Amino acid sequence: MSTSGRPMRPTLSRDYILHTALHIVDRDGSDKLTMRRLGTELGVDPMAIYHYVPNKAALFDGIAETIWSSLDLGVPSPDESWQQQLIAAMRALRGVLRAHPNAVALVGTRPVTSPELLTVIEQLLGFLTEAGMPTDADTADLLSTLVNYTIGQVLAEVGEPVGAESAPANYQALSPQTHPHLSALLNNGWTYDPDAQYDHGLNALLAGWRQT
Repeated sequence: MSTSGRPMRPTLSRDYILHTALHIVDRDGSDKLTMRRLGTELGVDPMAIYHYVPNKAALFDGIAETIWSSLDLGVPSPDESWQQQLIAAMRALRGVLRAHPNAVALVGTRPVTSPELLTVIEQLLGFLTEAGMPTDADTADLLSTLVNYTIGQVLAEVGEPVGAESAPANYQALSPQTHPHLSALLNNGWTYDPDAQYDHGLNALLAGWRQT
């Protein structure tokens, strides 16, 4: 508390700026994030932000870094196969991304050289090496494929397309004469389940990779 009885603002720092910027993106979307808006949220002159973040591109990079740094991969059980370890890691990544739906596109489009992301990759490579996987280009390609798959799946989940609210009615109105295959699919009980679809795709990628 300050001497006036009002709570003191946290000291301005890069970390505080990035977390505040992420809060704005979570609440309002990345298109609403400006240096002026951020300055207002922080209660400082926008020019003060540039001492810590040189430009908006660096701000977006920092938001992606903040999200990557929140990913907790834990410690895998020695009884887990490398496939099980990767499934657990990708599910954890999916959970983090779904917690920040407005920032998923930023995570997927910012440079992959941030210290936070490199730390995640290093940790995953360590897990896989201990599980008997070689540290080679094939393993690196597998990690990249799984991360990109996870980001893409979450991006599809959180991005509600125009007209999505009318989709169920549109499906029910399909005629077997004009759309026989879609009608058969629906009659066979198919429903959109993002969790099941994600796990199915993840397992298919891992199964297919073992055969290449």
